[in-house]
Amino acid sequence: MRRMLSRIFSSFLLLWAVFTLTFLLTRFAPGNPFAQGRHLPPEVMANLMKVYHLDQPLWVQYLLTLRQTLEGNLGVSYKATGIPVSEILLQTLPVSLTLGSAALIVSVILGLAGGLLIGVGYPILSRTLRWTTTLLVGLPSFLLAAVLIDLLALRGGLFPVALWEGWRSAVLPVIALSVAPAGYLARVFAASMEETLESPFYRTAVAKGLGPFRRITFHLVLPSLNAVLSLLGPLAAAFLTGSFVVETVFAIPGMGRVFVLSVMNRDYPLIMGTTLVYTVFLTVAVLLGDVLSEAVDPRVRAV
Repeated sequence: MRRMLSRIFSSFLLLWAVFTLTFLLTRFAPGNPFAQGRHLPPEVMANLMKVYHLDQPLWVQYLLTLRQTLEGNLGVSYKATGIPVSEILLQTLPVSLTLGSAALIVSVILGLAGGLLIGVGYPILSRTLRWTTTLLVGLPSFLLAAVLIDLLALRGGLFPVALWEGWRSAVLPVIALSVAPAGYLARVFAASMEETLESPFYRTAVAKGLGPFRRITFHLVLPSLNAVLSLLGPLAAAFLTGSFVVETVFAIPGMGRVFVLSVMNRDYPLIMGTTLVYTVFLTVAVLLGDVLSEAVDPRVRAV
């Protein structure tokens, strides 16, 4: 219980730190949020600065923004005039959740299958998969997305090039988003199984003469899952909020693309809102990952 309370307290500290850092970065960034491609009269510019409290001292802006955020009010977008940030996030979050959930499921399935084949497969297959997963881990998602668009969308005509219009629109983004994490999970899972193979726990199972299925399933695979579960928290947060690059390349109307556009437009409230939502997902996902790790492996609870 004390350990969980400590984690929750640390999560709130992280949220406050992210809020403060985001506020300072937006305020100290060069440029004016209302001067993007527009030549407004000085009177109009001064009025906009006053309406959004940007004419106040920095510490006053910080306290006003902090109080507003604690009250659950993320403000209104500068670019989409009059539209609350919360409304924009509610429109884009389901898209990112759908894309991220699908990518997470695909990456976990491929990662576990690949790791199992690396760990207990034939030597030739194991070596081939090791090289393949190493290449996949270093493959940039934007490069894979461009190749997929060229081969399967523009030339093959099998899937839409961009936008979000049904399940066919999700195939290429999910592949682009899940391939590199799948390779990384496969390597981690294989390394964890190799460590388990040398453990007294597994050697005892071999000495007892347990059958291959029972020995591999309960004494090799399950104990090795803890290493993968510890990564699911950060991966889930990254997937569920969507990839900035993938959503931008495929013009998917999710939170990742909204964040990129908000940075380009210097839309302070929208930058803050998307950043805080991402941070909340990250902290919750990491906490859930820790809980799953403790549930699967009693050794973690003893730490």
